[in-house]
Amino acid sequence: MVNTRMVPPLLEAVLVDYNRNVPDAREAEVLNVMTTIIHKLHNLMEDKVPIIMESIFECTLEMINKDFHEYPEHRVSFFKLLQAINLYCFPALLKLDASQFKFVIDSCMWASKHDNREVENTGLTMCLELMNNMAETDLQTSSIFFRQFYIPILQDVFFVLTDTDHKAGFKSQAMLLSRMFFFVTTNKIQQPIYSPEQAPMGTSNREFLQEYVGSLLQSAFKNLQEVQVKQFVQGLFTLNDDFAKFKTHLRDFLISLKEFAGDNAELYAEEREQALREAKAAERDRAMKVGGLLKPAEMDQEDEL
Repeated sequence: MVNTRMVPPLLEAVLVDYNRNVPDAREAEVLNVMTTIIHKLHNLMEDKVPIIMESIFECTLEMINKDFHEYPEHRVSFFKLLQAINLYCFPALLKLDASQFKFVIDSCMWASKHDNREVENTGLTMCLELMNNMAETDLQTSSIFFRQFYIPILQDVFFVLTDTDHKAGFKSQAMLLSRMFFFVTTNKIQQPIYSPEQAPMGTSNREFLQEYVGSLLQSAFKNLQEVQVKQFVQGLFTLNDDFAKFKTHLRDFLISLKEFAGDNAELYAEEREQALREAKAAERDRAMKVGGLLKPAEMDQEDEL
């Protein structure tokens, strides 16, 4: 009932107004409403995605793609909407024309370079979720996607990974990279990820990727020894099924770069958070064993956890 009777008139009223308004009059809350509806109705919204994209996507992108600062609320809401569409209405994305779909990918990677941590993390997470979805779709569709976008996405992830201004996004960057290398290592991507101009036909994706990443890093960081690069690239293929080891491998490589000399505390943020959670849990356990140390409200919180 909600989907058939309430949503269509709501979309018609809200989206037309949003699209026709001047940028300063567009409410970010419209994007939040669309996101909430998709989170609630899931794939029932698939047939509504084209009109949502047509009304919101391009005009919002024009508002936020000039720099990293204008319309901050729209930025966060825009990428959360894209993430919701990818999560719950993925088939609708596949029905976009080629230029619109490329806009979506470009938006993900542009978000990953953002100085707003929430936007950066949303972009990287959406890209990871999109990769996972593509790996599970039909061979023809996935082959076209990976051939067109695998290497550009990889380039952008390595760009932010090795940019000291984006240390805070390290975990999300590592998760996306580990998945990308896992897909190649396990032959999840069955067709070439390269064009005929990049490598001879018959070259395996693993062979191509080893050579490509090695050359990319060697040209970007002239101070690295060839053996360092080879060892690092080899680890990307052998450790991607164990995220903790893969992440440590990446972190060790980054710390070895002279560009990363200085404070690298943010690269250890996840470990610090885990240690803090464990310390709090241990303190709570100790308090639970001594009557009267915990207030009733705190005991209720424990039950909720």
